[in-house]
Amino acid sequence: MKPVKFSQRRHSAGFSLIELMVALTLSMILMAGALSILYSTKLTSSENERLARVQEAGRTAFELIRQDARAAGYLGCTKPRIDKSLSPPTSTFSNGLNSTSLLWNFGFPVTGFEATSATVWAPVLDAAIPAVPVPAGGNDVLVLRAARPGSPVFRTNAAFAVGDQIPVDRDPNVTLTTPVPIVISDCKGATVFMATAFAGTAGTAKISHDTTGTPANSSSSLLRSFALDSLVQPVQTVIYYVASCTAVNAPVCPAITPPALWQIVGGGTPQELIQGVEGMQLLYGVDTDGDQLANVYQKANAVADWSTVVSVNIAVLARSIDETGVEKDKQTYKLLGGTANSGADYGPFNDRRQRQIFTTTITLRNATT
Repeated sequence: MKPVKFSQRRHSAGFSLIELMVALTLSMILMAGALSILYSTKLTSSENERLARVQEAGRTAFELIRQDARAAGYLGCTKPRIDKSLSPPTSTFSNGLNSTSLLWNFGFPVTGFEATSATVWAPVLDAAIPAVPVPAGGNDVLVLRAARPGSPVFRTNAAFAVGDQIPVDRDPNVTLTTPVPIVISDCKGATVFMATAFAGTAGTAKISHDTTGTPANSSSSLLRSFALDSLVQPVQTVIYYVASCTAVNAPVCPAITPPALWQIVGGGTPQELIQGVEGMQLLYGVDTDGDQLANVYQKANAVADWSTVVSVNIAVLARSIDETGVEKDKQTYKLLGGTANSGADYGPFNDRRQRQIFTTTITLRNATT
């Protein structure tokens, strides 16, 4: 008789409490490390995004100003000058408007206002620059007169008397909203006048220039005749300045906003262009010897003859919209060399925003060619 064998059941051994605590501690350490890396990556990404926005604000500000600055004073194949062959010597440019105030003084492609303190500009700010939003104290104001990007261009298609409507060729899909200041030019000279009506069919149109409106034309007749194929195009005065909406004042300021670059076109409503532009300083390159090169850079209140300005040296201070980090900004930013060198000092701001200075010099092409 064989003995009966009883099988022995093996019991599975589990983790001890100490082993579980060690494993849990190691897991927490690993998780803390992973979370730390994730937070650091997110923080770095946020900082890089803020810096990218600051850089974008500076570059975009320059690009917008550059478009108008390079087109400032364009008069086709002519440029303003004194024709000494005439008796008496006469300028080849004439302003047919009955106003030479800031918005309508097209004889000068560029002018400006120098901030001499937090509340004073020299010359005194023109009434065309409204109080809402008021330019930020200590920041300069730039005024350019140019054909705006995308504006229509026409050519005269027949001879016409100085008191007649101006006949032009046009794209059938292009029209002209009036009243609007217009420059007509040939290689002998140019005249600015106010177009009071624009009418036509198919590929031709006629531009009226009577004495209605504000400002009005000084006369219903142009100051001289113009040849066939003369250039006809609208021009505008464009004002750039730094401001912020410090209080709600609709429709211009529907909400409180940070400092930004603002623009006024003609007599239009101020438009906010780029938030984060906190400061702007300007110096104007003046040609003192007639060689179409800047001999000296001057503040706006030192420029004696704006027709001699051939370039503009611009510095802007851009900042991030939101505060970040823990360190406060205790730096002093010296735009155009700071106060000691015809520029200005900004800061310390003692906030937690990122800032960067951008500087460029823009040549007024139509003043040097």
